[in-house]
Amino acid sequence: MKRIYEYKGFQIDVEPEPVWKPSDGASLTGPEGYLAVVRISTRTAGVPMFTPLRLTAESSNPFPTEAEALMAGYSAGQRVIDDTATT
Repeated sequence: MKRIYEYKGFQIDVEPEPVWKPSDGASLTGPEGYLAVVRISTRTAGVPMFTPLRLTAESSNPFPTEAEALMAGYSAGQRVIDDTATT
């Protein structure tokens, strides 16, 4: 579930990436959680500003839900843009 957000003339692409826990091969389980993969580019040319960021929740744990990964990725993208634009 990829989301694209517009912020101050930039495009923030956030995609939750599932983190799978090792299984014994006998059972199918869902993902343990999600990482947030964040790509920031210029809105007009679509030129990436940075390499993609891969974010985890606290203590390097995955986010429990896709929604939490999306919101954390969007917030991180906003902070990067704000920090870059003010320096």
